[in-house]
Amino acid sequence: MKLIMKNIIGSFALILVVFTGFGQDLHFSQFQMTPLQMDASMTGKQGDYRIILNYRDQWRSIANPYKTIGFSMETAFNKKRSKSNFFGAGLSLYQDRAGDINMALLEVDLSLAYHIKVDQGKYLSAGLQGGFGQRSVDESTMRFDNQYDGEGHNSSYSSNENMSSTSFFYPDFSLGVSYSANVGVSSIKVSSNNGYDGKKVNIGMAMHHLPKFKNSFLDNPDQKLDFRYVLHGWSSFGIKNMKLAIQPSGFIALQNGAYEVTLGAYYRYTLKEQSKFTGLVKGSAISLGTHYRTGDALILAGLLEMGSFAVGASYDFNVSGLTKVSHGRGGFEISLRYMNPNPFGAFMKSSPKFQ
Repeated sequence: MKLIMKNIIGSFALILVVFTGFGQDLHFSQFQMTPLQMDASMTGKQGDYRIILNYRDQWRSIANPYKTIGFSMETAFNKKRSKSNFFGAGLSLYQDRAGDINMALLEVDLSLAYHIKVDQGKYLSAGLQGGFGQRSVDESTMRFDNQYDGEGHNSSYSSNENMSSTSFFYPDFSLGVSYSANVGVSSIKVSSNNGYDGKKVNIGMAMHHLPKFKNSFLDNPDQKLDFRYVLHGWSSFGIKNMKLAIQPSGFIALQNGAYEVTLGAYYRYTLKEQSKFTGLVKGSAISLGTHYRTGDALILAGLLEMGSFAVGASYDFNVSGLTKVSHGRGGFEISLRYMNPNPFGAFMKSSPKFQ
């Protein structure tokens, strides 16, 4: 009986998460590894080419786990014709599947950004993103009160629920602006921490779901996906003549009266610097850090960079009211990234981009 009640409480709590607040949008704890989902103006800002894969598994300790996968690829072009301003273009796909009813969300978007050089090492960027979303549920797995026959669930009974569709598409658009600056970054010191010995800052804001479109499985045109506002920031402060950099980051999101605040920092240590002249020795670094998502989770994360490749892993320790059934177990997440050119050598090549 205790186990049954535990599952009922856990399932009810998860239903509330899905239908309120940020259950409406896809969710990743390693938000630095989902730049196109965060802000369209980030498109093409890092490297000439960048590809990122994401995977998240959440609430496995409570019910059928929520699984989220992501893929994005982007490129910068017009670089040779203009050393000051350049374009960025990208494609992103994200899919989420949640709970026993397989509530699924698919997002496919194209992004375009323009980056304007306002000063040495400083860029102002604006981006536009457009695509479509699809939401679906598996009606055969649903259980309703009207299907209770006195002893248990009876699928032969009608649910008396009027669902106009178990799947629907909707167009989706977003806008974003951001500002980035590299200050005091060295490209000539032998012990330069591969460009992380100076100060680097990136701040931005985005508005998602423009305009509001229908977002209902029922025949209810008034139920629409609300605007989502995102304010985000990332910075890096290198310690002079050392291989250590402190990197605070975070974001604030607002949607339909609900809000999310995630703040924290990474500590990045350069394991090996890229060779200054031949480039035969590829750089590597490791970052460890923690972020706190207010009222929800403590996030422990690590990132290993090896030349053009990087792999990140994180785990959410649940600290919300769900701890009664989750026992602190939240979600595991892993990310893979490929960037060209190798970001460890980008500063020595006087790359104009914010790495």
